[in-house]
Amino acid sequence: MRLTLRRWRFPSSPPGRNTGSVPMPAGTRSRRRRAAVALAAGLVTCLGAQLGLGWGIYTERSPIRDPLYFDKLALFRTHPAFFPDPTTPPADRPVTVMFVGSSRTLNGVDTGALGPNLTARLGRPVTAFNFAQAGAGPLTNAVYARRLVQNGAKPDFVLIEVHPVFLAGQRPDPPEGRWLLPARLRPDELEFARGTGFPADIPPAHGPRGWLAPWYEYRFLLVDRYAPFFLMHNIRLNGGHEPDGYGFTRLRTVSDEDRRVLLELTRRQYADYFPGYRPTGLGTPAVRDTLETCRAAGWKAALLLTPESAAFRSWYPAAGLRELDAVLAGLSAEYHAPLIDARTWVPDDLIGDGHHLTGPGADVLTDRLARDALAPWLARPLDPQPRPTP
Repeated sequence: MRLTLRRWRFPSSPPGRNTGSVPMPAGTRSRRRRAAVALAAGLVTCLGAQLGLGWGIYTERSPIRDPLYFDKLALFRTHPAFFPDPTTPPADRPVTVMFVGSSRTLNGVDTGALGPNLTARLGRPVTAFNFAQAGAGPLTNAVYARRLVQNGAKPDFVLIEVHPVFLAGQRPDPPEGRWLLPARLRPDELEFARGTGFPADIPPAHGPRGWLAPWYEYRFLLVDRYAPFFLMHNIRLNGGHEPDGYGFTRLRTVSDEDRRVLLELTRRQYADYFPGYRPTGLGTPAVRDTLETCRAAGWKAALLLTPESAAFRSWYPAAGLRELDAVLAGLSAEYHAPLIDARTWVPDDLIGDGHHLTGPGADVLTDRLARDALAPWLARPLDPQPRPTP
């Protein structure tokens, strides 16, 4: 038997139909036109939203660039005594005291209690605010002091925390680099930071991508602020450091066992900066810059060394501590800024992890600051503040 295979050909068009071009129905053309218009409108809207957000961040109408600062500033502005009306006679204004520093100060000085304490001791109204931030070091303090001047803050007295570890210069990587992300800085602030030796590349957010793709460049900060439920374990940028109305964050008390565990975690965190410790890093000129900012603004400044446990203090080499004392004494004399050394003021059992105070520890420090340091300083005639030579 012979099988014959036939090749089947399917007609390109049904029989009897013209194979030439067929006009598109009017309804199809209209739908395609509407789809193209919708797509173009969507692209324009998306680009406009990106540019609008980029403009908002660049002009700081949106707090996304550095929400830690802008949220604290918003809280600070609820205390108008720090932003006085120039027409109000000075005698009618309360004395204002501001703190800048790291979480040591944030958790250590209860400014809501400090103001009434000083008011009772001095016999005139005093209000205090804690502008310290978790992770802030000397460079962050310098940047924030400059911003506060631009934002119109006018405190009478400023206490500048000195975190000794953040002055370490024996390593090329400053400890503050772990927390101060370059994208949090304005372009001119980044230039200032790099001028001190801060190792930071120019972030893409400072270039065209900050305008064309801010949703991507600031994605974590946007989610943290507007959709925190998407964050793993709800770990927020400022989680656990939410301040009260005077900028202070109170920590819980800890057990002896928890204290030992936390102290070991602290030792590991800073272990690289104790061997050969010398206060020769970029933190030292940053402290000087903050003092310069205060002097130029007419703010009376003091330096504050916050409490550390005996174990924490034992990690510094003796030579490094002697050099630290000499550096701070020199800055104190040069800028007429009292040096308040509170490193041994709080017993170890009230220090949670070697350098952060528990709530009761903060009460001890706050009361002693008022009694032994601030009341005498605020009450005595102040040395004239030297002004820069033109």
